[in-house]
Amino acid sequence: MSKLFISTTNCGKAHEADIYGVSISNPYTATISGDGYLKLWKNKLIDGDQPRDHVLSKFVHKTGLHHVDTFHSVEKGGLEIYLVSCVSFSGQIFIYSVDLASGSFEELNLLSQEENLKSYWCIKFFKSADQAASHNLIATDVKGSTLVWSLNTVNQKEQDGNPDDAVPQRDIHLYSLGEIPATEPKFATSVDISAKGAIATGFQDGSVVVSQLATLRPIYNFEGFGIKGTDESSGTVRDVKFSPLGGLLAVANDSGPYGTVTLYETEYGERIGNLTVPTHSTQTSIANFTHDGWVFNISFNSTGEYLATCGYDAKIRVWDIKQRERVSTLNISAGDIENEEDILSQDEIGDSLKTPPVMGVTFINKGVRGGIGGDTNEGLACVCLDRSVRWFREAGGV
Repeated sequence: MSKLFISTTNCGKAHEADIYGVSISNPYTATISGDGYLKLWKNKLIDGDQPRDHVLSKFVHKTGLHHVDTFHSVEKGGLEIYLVSCVSFSGQIFIYSVDLASGSFEELNLLSQEENLKSYWCIKFFKSADQAASHNLIATDVKGSTLVWSLNTVNQKEQDGNPDDAVPQRDIHLYSLGEIPATEPKFATSVDISAKGAIATGFQDGSVVVSQLATLRPIYNFEGFGIKGTDESSGTVRDVKFSPLGGLLAVANDSGPYGTVTLYETEYGERIGNLTVPTHSTQTSIANFTHDGWVFNISFNSTGEYLATCGYDAKIRVWDIKQRERVSTLNISAGDIENEEDILSQDEIGDSLKTPPVMGVTFINKGVRGGIGGDTNEGLACVCLDRSVRWFREAGGV
């Protein structure tokens, strides 16, 4: 079985420096870059619209930005909230509320003075499906701890007892729930939170710790192993992702110059398999890896049936989780960029970007993007080292 994707639109030279992260929710596709800018690309475009004509830009920090996540929710009483959080290379967390009507940014100072003194690396929002329960924000610091907050939204109209026809006003707070300390100082590279109340933290040494949200206590510790065999440990964990229902955890590891993705079930912490294709190289015997290069990012689709992976080999691959088989491969090339003036052919040191590494990928839910097929087909968005943002949708469908 195959699952084909076609390009819908793209934007070359979307930032002035390398793009390191992408996050998508209903209003916007968010990207961040070493140029220090956060950009929000409008999703609801009609055919013929150019992305760069429908983008919001916010300069955040001169050191540049490397992680981003977004939160979009319609809260009790019809209060619509859109938040963006990003982390700078200075280690600071920035959180913005974006007014969807005017496109204006408001920086929110939600962390305590003590929390602002920490140096952070990655962040992740969690949207609770239960309107009676709080949402969450989690982050890792450079010492390997995972910090957890409750994200509370208050409808000021209800709180003040205003009449029902008053305009809803939002009041957003973060309350610290504590932290999951690392057993020893080590760099935490990635983090995710599941619908079942579990937190996964990936580390540079190849290990992954899964903890309970309710107690902030570790329950599993996965040691990273490549497909080359359990005697040869993999390297850095690049990304961790829970499936939408929380029953699976996907872990992207380095394995020498290659990239592997391992699947674990979360009830008992058992490893259930790897996503692999044959790799032919003069550096090693024929083996099996997820990508012929490091895997930088992974993303489940909304049903958990498919996982998208991207890597240094300039490819996006889509995998059938049940069969653990590859169902699609997108080969990224500089020639894909529609406007030739926006093609970045080489990087700052002169290396070719004809086939640019893919730094981030995310599934797009049905109905998020505009245009033909956008309401009935899933899609993909990615960012590449040629400073491009690209959008795709699944071919066919009804």
